[in-house]
Amino acid sequence: MSQLFGMSKGYVGSDSYGKLTGGLRDTPNAVVLLDEIEKAHPDVLKAFLTAWNDGFVTERSDGKIVSTTGAIFVLTSNAATERLGMLATQYAGDPESMRTAAVNTLREAQFAPEVLNRIDRIFVFRTLEGLDIARVSALEIEQMISSYGLEVAEQGIDPNIVLMLMVRHKKLGTVGSSRDLVRAIEEQLADSLIEARRKGFTRISLVQTESQGIVARAVRASPEVS
Repeated sequence: MSQLFGMSKGYVGSDSYGKLTGGLRDTPNAVVLLDEIEKAHPDVLKAFLTAWNDGFVTERSDGKIVSTTGAIFVLTSNAATERLGMLATQYAGDPESMRTAAVNTLREAQFAPEVLNRIDRIFVFRTLEGLDIARVSALEIEQMISSYGLEVAEQGIDPNIVLMLMVRHKKLGTVGSSRDLVRAIEEQLADSLIEARRKGFTRISLVQTESQGIVARAVRASPEVS
């Protein structure tokens, strides 16, 4: 509560606004993303109900009202993922039935009914399949490499690595994610990525080998032509 709506007057930190109240004060026409909303404490949900019902939130440090009428709130949830995925396929051409079925499923999953009643639209994302998994996995790999201060060379990801991730993802089913799969690759590569960075390399390629598994190889920059 204090991080979002500020610290009550008299407490340490009450001289600055909360992340939400301060953000909306400075950028009223904002998109507010509330990730995994089902995990929020009831007190936090109650504060957001004011935002959606009355069009404002209250900054706790000074009691001032911050308008929410110009903001769009997007809520994500992992509640009842498998069941919702089945509904998305079943009601693909019937959005009204899809919404009714989705709301009932979320209620059964103990999703806060007061929040459900204030949602304008529900979008259900189907489970990733086929080339979608390949694309997302490649993006996650590039992001992971980037976190080490390196970049992937052009065509620098062995296709066999992506195919391996696709097979693993299929075995894990709905509980698996591309991020989890890439973490397993990172455990094998971390030392070599750090070493490549230490030696001054900026680009690497990833290769699947029979003897060593997945290997990171530094790519030397082409000499500049004067």
